[in-house]
Amino acid sequence: MKKLLLCATLAVSLTSCYNTRLLVGNVEPIDPVVEVNKVWNHQLIYGIVPLSNATMNTTEYVDNCPNYVVKTNMSFLNGLVSTVTLGIYTPTQTTYYIPLSEVRTSK
Repeated sequence: MKKLLLCATLAVSLTSCYNTRLLVGNVEPIDPVVEVNKVWNHQLIYGIVPLSNATMNTTEYVDNCPNYVVKTNMSFLNGLVSTVTLGIYTPTQTTYYIPLSEVRTSK
């Protein structure tokens, strides 16, 4: 039982979450940003086959703001869903941010 628990702990601790961050426009990596939207990306077979929202129009998520940040990652919940479905359905999550300076000027 101890060996099984040790193997499970090692397997979980050696995994990582997929994470990508894109800066669009005049945004610096250190600029404070505000989350404005979050969507799930639906994919099949470990992300090889994208489904319906493979080509997303970012302007509708950031309200036509010229400067924004797009972060795509596989969260714990996404990984859990992927594990339960044995990798057949593999969702990821895309979060959209705009700089805090853009929020202040838009109001």
